[in-house]
Amino acid sequence: MATRGGDRSLLRRINLLATLRAARDAPRTIAAFAGLTGLSRTAAEAVVLDLVDLGWLIGDGQGGHPGAGRPARHYRLRSEAGTLLGVDVGPHNIVATVADLRGEPLGSAYRAVPSAATASAATDSASAVRSRDATILATASQALEKAGRTLSDVWVTAVGVPGIVHRGRVEQVVQRKGGPEPDLAARLRTLLGCPVLLENDCNLAAVAEHWCGVAQDVDDMVFVHSGNRTSAGLLLGGRLYRGHAGGAGEIGALAKVGWADAPSRLEALRVEGRVGSREEVFALAAQGDDEAVAAVDAFSQGLAFGIAALALAVDPRMVVVGGGNIRAGETLLKPLRRYIDEFTYSRIPAVEVSSLCNQSVSLGAIRLALDAIDEFLESAVSTAAGFPPPQAAAFSAIDAGAEG
Repeated sequence: MATRGGDRSLLRRINLLATLRAARDAPRTIAAFAGLTGLSRTAAEAVVLDLVDLGWLIGDGQGGHPGAGRPARHYRLRSEAGTLLGVDVGPHNIVATVADLRGEPLGSAYRAVPSAATASAATDSASAVRSRDATILATASQALEKAGRTLSDVWVTAVGVPGIVHRGRVEQVVQRKGGPEPDLAARLRTLLGCPVLLENDCNLAAVAEHWCGVAQDVDDMVFVHSGNRTSAGLLLGGRLYRGHAGGAGEIGALAKVGWADAPSRLEALRVEGRVGSREEVFALAAQGDDEAVAAVDAFSQGLAFGIAALALAVDPRMVVVGGGNIRAGETLLKPLRRYIDEFTYSRIPAVEVSSLCNQSVSLGAIRLALDAIDEFLESAVSTAAGFPPPQAAAFSAIDAGAEG
């Protein structure tokens, strides 16, 4: 298809991007685009028609208005033109979410990682890698099938992992048993056939909470994952804070913080003569069992100490707690809030529970993919001969030199 925007001046490409960004929130009229971009109505109309010819925008019927005369036509982002994939690669579970170009979820899937993929270094590590890769592919394919899409439709895949990510590589894993390998992004690019971006899972969860979770109006927040491990991600000034080498928030590596030892407080409780699961201990505590209440209190204290250390260092407006342990509800949160208040002198105004359940990381990955597309388009404005069309091939180099 011949395009009107394929060989335009730098100024025209700048206007194309500005108009495209204005179309992401809602369908708009030519007059609305002109008002948002500062273009004249005539110039705005020309830019909108360029984006229609390219395939980025589509006329969305007639928009009504209270006055007489012909209703103004609205144009919307053709969000169905592209597909994004967000994957949470945890040591025990894989979660995949498929979304369109507005970030609207279209389908999701969840699978447990086979025991072969969580093998220790003493076993066949190559077999473990193959097993986990097969699970990632199967989970992604299932989510895509639910969304009515295929792998060939995916523009970008973003992946959250439990490790320190720097310049697109896993520099250090949080949990060495079954942890991701440094070259995970390159291997998944071959497996999935599209650009792959990596990021720490807690960082992505923090991004998701700010984007579509309980921290949407909060620019300074700490996300704490509490499950089989404890880890954290930071959002400062409305932006993800990684630190100079990607390790911001990993205070659990410091033994004296107590995060590594905190689960032992729950495991110390015997249930019917054996070590009880966390779920059993929380359930007994909810029923008022004295020993279980004491175990949960001790666990909460250990968890709260590290959270308080982070809170006192960065002074966030909110702490969001996610991960499997939040299923315990107030049984965990009540003592946790009490200890956080005690350790921080009640300076933290809110401790909230994630509203995104097990999709916080995969949704944060979708947001990462959207931001990567936007950055790629912004770069293309000044470096490409024409404005990229909404086709997967146009974004095939999006992960080149990725910072993770």
